[in-house]
Amino acid sequence: MEQPATVRALNDSAADADWPAVSSASATGNDNAPHTVAGSAASTAPRHDYNGDGRSDMASWYDYSQGQDTIHTFTARADGGFAPPAEGWTTPKGNFWAEHMKRVTGDFNGDGIGDVAAFYGYDGGKVSLFTWLGKGNGTFADYLTSWSVEPGNWTFDAITAQAGDFNGDGRDDIAAWYDYHNGDDKLFTFLADSDGGFATPFSSFARAEADKWQVERMKFATGDFNGDGRDDLGVLDSYTAGTVRLMAFTGRPDGGFAEPVSGWQSTGWQFDRVSVVSGDFDGDGRDEFGTWYDYADEHDALFAFGLDATGKFAGQRELFNAPTGHYDRARMYLVSGDYNGDGRDDIGALYGYGGGTVTALTFTARADGTLVDALHSWSSTATDYWTFARVATIERYNSSLIACPTLFGHGGYPTGDNSWARDKVREPNHPKGLADQKSWGASGVEADLRLTKDGTKAVMWHNNTSRGLSGTKYDIDKMTWATGAEQLKGRTIYDASPYAGETVYTFREWLESARTQQMAAFVELKKETAPLLLNGETSAREAGWNEIIAPLKERAASQKIMIYTLNDELRPELQKRVRAAGLDAMLENHPRWIDDAEVGWEEPPPAASRQFAYWQYKLNKLGSPVDSVPMVTSWTSDFATWVQGKCR
Repeated sequence: MEQPATVRALNDSAADADWPAVSSASATGNDNAPHTVAGSAASTAPRHDYNGDGRSDMASWYDYSQGQDTIHTFTARADGGFAPPAEGWTTPKGNFWAEHMKRVTGDFNGDGIGDVAAFYGYDGGKVSLFTWLGKGNGTFADYLTSWSVEPGNWTFDAITAQAGDFNGDGRDDIAAWYDYHNGDDKLFTFLADSDGGFATPFSSFARAEADKWQVERMKFATGDFNGDGRDDLGVLDSYTAGTVRLMAFTGRPDGGFAEPVSGWQSTGWQFDRVSVVSGDFDGDGRDEFGTWYDYADEHDALFAFGLDATGKFAGQRELFNAPTGHYDRARMYLVSGDYNGDGRDDIGALYGYGGGTVTALTFTARADGTLVDALHSWSSTATDYWTFARVATIERYNSSLIACPTLFGHGGYPTGDNSWARDKVREPNHPKGLADQKSWGASGVEADLRLTKDGTKAVMWHNNTSRGLSGTKYDIDKMTWATGAEQLKGRTIYDASPYAGETVYTFREWLESARTQQMAAFVELKKETAPLLLNGETSAREAGWNEIIAPLKERAASQKIMIYTLNDELRPELQKRVRAAGLDAMLENHPRWIDDAEVGWEEPPPAASRQFAYWQYKLNKLGSPVDSVPMVTSWTSDFATWVQGKCR
């Protein structure tokens, strides 16, 4: 299903129901502004038990490519594994747009059965809060609407939602962290009613603008961390570069939150490598804040922190340690719960394997709270195929979306035998290609740098020959630029290309066009230049390097340029020459390729949907809540559409 930039209205009749009279205000500091955090009831009942058997279950929202959406329920077995997913609720095409929902789970009407709630943002700016009540058999009733504000009040993108029983009345509530984008952030609490809807939100925590809170540097989890029967809000915060800390916002009897207490902190952890969970892993009646850490050497570990007598998160202990390469955190959606019904919380997960299989995993807890290695239960098959990128597990808590990637476009080139015969010359090595990539949502492009005979001219062209251009075919490094039968200048791209009639541009000309169009340049020095640049006659070799380095130096202060090569022999010399010119920045923070090589480009282009699962994996793996990570794809327009709603 194509994903619009804004949210479509629901077709269901509930969308036209009378809305409760809700006092609301624009996101400028009024107490009734938006912010959402939801959690589970602090009771002995297991969290998100959707069929009433005394064991937690796992639910997911699946966004089908045909347009319909479904809540699936993975009911837990006695061993903690999961039965195959069953349809819990479904809606036809066009009713919901998954990327414009913020979902949480909890027991919102206090009947002991897990429910689902979600904030929904409409294309016109209206925001609503829906509840799907669990029926007790693993399915859900149609959604009810308990709260809504008209456009100009709450901003959907500013909401980070968590669920928990924050006032201790046996019903889970929703807490919303609202980001005013000026540091003056607030928490709002939506107390649950007996029907599973929610009361008008009230401001439950606020800080002054001077404190400069940044929700993108916070990861949330809810649980009863102090054992008082009310759920609290735990936060992993990266308040300065290179430092993370844990904070506890304990719940008050009115559903609000006390001043945060800072606890454990570390200068050795990278914020982007941490995922958070919460649960009572040792069964002592108090939840712990869990951190799954993805180490740079590709091993993983889960740590837990409990509140000490002073209300601080402390007492770090290791619950699980996986060897290098055993798990890839970017391929996992984690949900905590008591899946085997023994009174201790476990970790459930959906894992997306590289071949397309999705598998349900359970890390069950021992008596001391440590976890055993994963039990594998359900796995998707060819007949019940699931795409990892289209499924989202539903937890009690959420964190802010990652920063949207800085998108770089690339022109696809076919693979396999005789690929040249199918080449449509889509590379943006000319002004028109740059303009198209910009119109598709790119901030920069990846393009191809070559040298003509004896290094006399640096030119932008994708092929090692003049194939695809008018005139007799020659190797580019045997051609002259402006004279003779082998002249390259003035040749035009053939008619089968979308860029028919375009010519070959010099490196300087192309860089100038990129600067004029405000497009970043990510330049590949092609491997065919290596013989000349490494072993050519001295004058030709130096002429070639000058054709490359001089334009970079001339423009270093006025535009964003990066350069690289895939040739292992050429790379050290390129890096040495670039650094000697004082251009070290051009060798850093290069865009990361995100296309699945197993799909590959072909003519006509394969459907972008075949890339979705891999893009999701790369987004999970590379995306940062703090920084806009540069990413490059050959499906520029498709990726720009697909990523909407998955980043901020």
